[in-house]
Amino acid sequence: MRLKDRADDEAWFEFTEIYRPVVFRIACRKGLQPADADDLAQQVLSAVARTIDRWQVDPARARFRTWLGRVATNAIINALTRGAPDRGSGDSGLNDLLNQRPAVDGPTSDLVRIEHRREVFRWAARQIRPEFHPATWDAFWLTAVEQREVDAVSRELQLSRGSVYAARSRVMRRLKQKVQEWVGETGE
Repeated sequence: MRLKDRADDEAWFEFTEIYRPVVFRIACRKGLQPADADDLAQQVLSAVARTIDRWQVDPARARFRTWLGRVATNAIINALTRGAPDRGSGDSGLNDLLNQRPAVDGPTSDLVRIEHRREVFRWAARQIRPEFHPATWDAFWLTAVEQREVDAVSRELQLSRGSVYAARSRVMRRLKQKVQEWVGETGE
């Protein structure tokens, strides 16, 4: 809802910080080259800026992420089917190749949901990282994100196993709080 206020720079910054990477990764997974995916992400964000006034919060209708996923999907389809006038079309079979590629990530709405969750995690992690001592952060990151064994991390960081578990727990608790703050502000 805050995006409807075009003067709310913080809302637009947060929106861009979370959703631009989501749209970019979806476009890449659907077959676009990184430069084209970046252009597409910009187009989707521009489309959201132009049409956000028409989006209404309605619990009976789709959530914002679903609406955004539809905007992104339509833009991706347009990018893949319309193409630039100088794009080769001969017997390259590009469209056949793209159509044969299995959809390993399920429907696009699931992909949007997963990528959204990943980006919210990344955003929250960037926000809270300065709150922790580097060894505490590393103990969390290495065990929770990289899923390395606690014993190995304990030796590497020269911390006791208990300290590694405590560090991971403290960071996880703060991370969950930060995500909940964001969810509370955005309603997502």
